[in-house]
Amino acid sequence: MNNNLVGNIFRLVGLFIVASIAISMVLSVVGTLVWFAVKIAIPLAIAVWLVHLIASPQKKCRRYY
Repeated sequence: MNNNLVGNIFRLVGLFIVASIAISMVLSVVGTLVWFAVKIAIPLAIAVWLVHLIASPQKKCRRYY
């Protein structure tokens, strides 16, 4: 029964090591996506919004007689 207990402890430690590697990989992917959103997507969205704001005709000046 002692060998079984030691084997279970080694399996548990191995599981923790594999889980920590998997969590590290997932967090690195999430960090990369956040970096992409902050550095590229948000300025691009602001630029598109400004171009749309400047190029679109103003709807407030319409007068109907």
